[in-house]
Amino acid sequence: MSRLYERGADPTTTAAVGTFGYMAPDLTTMGPSTGTDVYAFGVFLLEVTCGRRPVEPHLPAAKRFLIKWVCECWRGSSLLDAVDPKLTEFSSREVKRVLKIGLLCANLAPDARPSMEQVVQYLNGNLALPEFWPDSLGIGALIPTTLSQLPSLSLSSSSSHNSMFITHSLLNGSGR
Repeated sequence: MSRLYERGADPTTTAAVGTFGYMAPDLTTMGPSTGTDVYAFGVFLLEVTCGRRPVEPHLPAAKRFLIKWVCECWRGSSLLDAVDPKLTEFSSREVKRVLKIGLLCANLAPDARPSMEQVVQYLNGNLALPEFWPDSLGIGALIPTTLSQLPSLSLSSSSSHNSMFITHSLLNGSGR
């Protein structure tokens, strides 16, 4: 990543640089924090359990964004439909817990995300998950926009890994 973004090239610009889909929406406005790391970890949990990337532009709109799609599966009482078909032997109870932890971590509201200590306790089964539903505030929510509508976003593609990176520059404290 450091090879793609030249740090310090423009002294008036700071930037949030990361892989599109893993970046918490609040990263560009509030800066990096443990909460933004928790968000990315939640997306990672979903990606591993579902066997797909956080954003798949070639899929139909209903399945394009992993967080939203997993939430829709849960809303339709079919959360296990989100599981990677290559996973054949698993505890449905544990997989549902992992998917819900992923959604909880990827909550749109930073203050509603658990701490990493809580996440580890949830994963180990040492702490009960809080009650929340697919329609709970911030769960499964994201702000999908057409990237071409956002002039301050610049995309670059890494041909070796076929990954998409996004950079959002903050000029003089504004999100322009």
